[in-house]
Amino acid sequence: MMSRIVVLFFVLGFATNSFAARQNTQPVLSKNDNVIGPEDTLNIVAGEAEEISKTWRVSANGDLALPMIGHIHAAGLTVAQLEEQIAEKLKAFIREPHVSVYISEFRSQPVTIEGAVAKPGTIQTEGPKTLLNVLMMAGGPNAAGPTVILTRKTKNGSIPLDGAKTDANGEYSTVELKLKDVMNASSPAANLIMRPHDVLSVSTKQRLVYIIGQVNRPGAVELDTQDSVSAMQVLAAAGGLTSLAVPSNTAIMHVDEKGQYSKVASINLKSVMNGKGADRMLTPGDIVVVPENHIKSYVQAATMSATTSGMYAILMHF
Repeated sequence: MMSRIVVLFFVLGFATNSFAARQNTQPVLSKNDNVIGPEDTLNIVAGEAEEISKTWRVSANGDLALPMIGHIHAAGLTVAQLEEQIAEKLKAFIREPHVSVYISEFRSQPVTIEGAVAKPGTIQTEGPKTLLNVLMMAGGPNAAGPTVILTRKTKNGSIPLDGAKTDANGEYSTVELKLKDVMNASSPAANLIMRPHDVLSVSTKQRLVYIIGQVNRPGAVELDTQDSVSAMQVLAAAGGLTSLAVPSNTAIMHVDEKGQYSKVASINLKSVMNGKGADRMLTPGDIVVVPENHIKSYVQAATMSATTSGMYAILMHF
């Protein structure tokens, strides 16, 4: 059975201790980053308005009904934004109102994680969490591909990262991120604050380069964080050439998404190993085929056959 070789070109550091160390570099989030959702419980303190200074439950529709000022659609607002709205409405009754809002119980901060994670599903984040926080709450990437796609309802704001796009209807903002950036605790992608109903999709498609034929360990090399790998790196991962290899006539094949194979190039591995030829960069779907020296194979087989026959004759003589 052909053994499978996996080469990791970048260590993601999924271990718990490593992640705990990274958390020390996470941004300090203030209460003003909290986003209010339907059925959250709020504590409101307005020193000049005792009628309002109580505990309130946001309705399932996201509304908040308060004495004196009436209805406010609180869902989707940050704590700071709600404080501003309440204070502005109170100015009709109080010259300089001072308002503080605290979320005492989160009921609606769902973020959905799909794809190649240990525990896909919907998570109640219960307060502000970064993209990296949420990914680790889902158990971290599991045999993941190289990218992560974040989708956000535009009513919760656009995604403040380079490359973010809004759909034709203006309903969703999306951005495709590299997994290695998301796992880098100091990157903007890792520190992006998630919003309610964000959807995070970790790609599952593995990017493989194959090597078969006369190598010691035929198999596949996974491009985990890189877009390409050299033929020499793939050969090294396969344990080098066998004694029957013809490295000067190595073929590079490619398999497309439909499973169709085609020869795209030839490479003289012998010249490359001697420093006299140019190496070749390989991309996902490439297959390195190292051919066999049939004459050597025939001689080797004949030698084995003769040796076996000789041993049999000697045994019969005795």
